[in-house]
Amino acid sequence: MPNITTVTPKPYRKPNVHKRARMPQNARHVDIHPLDRAIAELRNELARSPGDATLHARLGALHYRRGDLPEAEGYYRRAVELSPQRPAFHNNLGNVLCDLGRMKEGILCYETAMALEKNAAPAKGPSAEAETNLELARREYRLIHERIEYLEKAVQLDVGSSEALNALGAGYLLRAQREKALAAFRKSAKLDPRNPYAARNVAFAHTLDLAGAGDLTGALAELAECAVRFPNEARLFIHQGELLENAGLLDEAEEKYRRALKADPRCLEAYDLLGRIREALGMTHVKDESARDVAAATARLERSARGTRGKEGERSGAGPLYDLAFVPAAQARFMRQAIPESANVDALLREAIRLAEAGGPSHHAAAAQAAMLRAQLLEAEGRRDEAAVVLDEACARHPNAGRPWMERGSLALRMGEIALAVDAFERATVAEPQDAVAYHSLRFAFEGYRRYRTERVRFESAMKNNPNDPLAHYHLALSSLSVLKDEEALFHFTRALELDPRLSDAACGRARVLQRQGHLKDAKDAYARALEIDPACGEAQRALQLFQAKRTLS
Repeated sequence: MPNITTVTPKPYRKPNVHKRARMPQNARHVDIHPLDRAIAELRNELARSPGDATLHARLGALHYRRGDLPEAEGYYRRAVELSPQRPAFHNNLGNVLCDLGRMKEGILCYETAMALEKNAAPAKGPSAEAETNLELARREYRLIHERIEYLEKAVQLDVGSSEALNALGAGYLLRAQREKALAAFRKSAKLDPRNPYAARNVAFAHTLDLAGAGDLTGALAELAECAVRFPNEARLFIHQGELLENAGLLDEAEEKYRRALKADPRCLEAYDLLGRIREALGMTHVKDESARDVAAATARLERSARGTRGKEGERSGAGPLYDLAFVPAAQARFMRQAIPESANVDALLREAIRLAEAGGPSHHAAAAQAAMLRAQLLEAEGRRDEAAVVLDEACARHPNAGRPWMERGSLALRMGEIALAVDAFERATVAEPQDAVAYHSLRFAFEGYRRYRTERVRFESAMKNNPNDPLAHYHLALSSLSVLKDEEALFHFTRALELDPRLSDAACGRARVLQRQGHLKDAKDAYARALEIDPACGEAQRALQLFQAKRTLS
């Protein structure tokens, strides 16, 4: 039975840090960026006091904020030389080195900072920030850098292994090195043109060029060549469709999604993507070519399942039951509607799981497939806790299968359980070491986990110093919002607004959370509040206009 495709989270993309533009000689002083002005002023001070470690550290901090990591490293190193007993200098140098990818050196700096803190105040111990930095750096080194070092050595020892090159390329995605990953996947495909992972990984790597900076024509041609080798791989056509959709070519994207459906009529994502395209084009109820393809595919599945079940009864196993449950699920995804008689569909899937588990190890893949579909349908009905239980059971029964772990990690992300998502995606990479999607999902989850943990410890420390600091609450809310911890975000946005009623950004933040939770009236009121505070607030203006447009349409 073909795999259900998990929709991969969009990758975390760090903000672009632009190098300072060369200023015209006649540029006015007021046009200089505040960071540049502060750096220039501190350099003047440093010229008068070159032995001042604090000045070096402050310059390091400014360059770090601007993204000039080598400059920041130089200033922090000089600060450490001048004042080696200051834990903060070592800790900040560790931040720079880890961001540069030199994890071993960064970890050593964190350990030094913690030792200095402990020596200075044995009873108090190291700060929460230092402990968090060290914990995250060690985990990142183990998850990413140590693994890549191992994979690079493995490739050197086994230069003829397509599998090793796939794993190495997937590892490069953990470092967000898309071009290096793509090169490794291409080598893998050249070594073994029949390795499906290589083709899927090449296609997936192309879709990570979300800015559209690459050669779209070349990418589509390469994916088409992969599809010739693997005409039944639905993912290859889906990735072609994603590239076209990202370029705004919706009709062409729809045609590729139809090709995915024909390649694998059990690919639930193909039905979902076709439905989304039709919804965007305002053609949800039009009997067009996509509608005819969906009707034909689901009719064949249903007819075959009923025929097999009628002839063989329970001896036919889990397959027909799965298909009978899959058909209404696929039709509902395509039509953007709820599943009619969802209780009957759930019963079919529960029976499919029971039969597959009773069939022994050879039927375990079918059991996992049915469990994953059941979890997706439960989540669609708002029953996420039940969906989590179903996936936990599937992962426990089939710990060496990658797809259930991928589904569990994706669900954890959507539930705001960021630490659990990291663990689940890591298990997926161990189970499927050639699967680039699993590695990329791990990176996405870990980036969110790291941002959340570091932001929390920083602003919780600020709140201890000043519990009534509205900006600390606001930034805590943003970090919670980024990992879908809605209740936590709502609390801190509300508290920030209570402490500073002029903070329109906090009002907008409240509105975003309320809107995501489905409290539309409260969200509208929160946006109106933001507009009262700041009549020029663009986010609030756009949101209220959208509310008004929806009201007019209804």
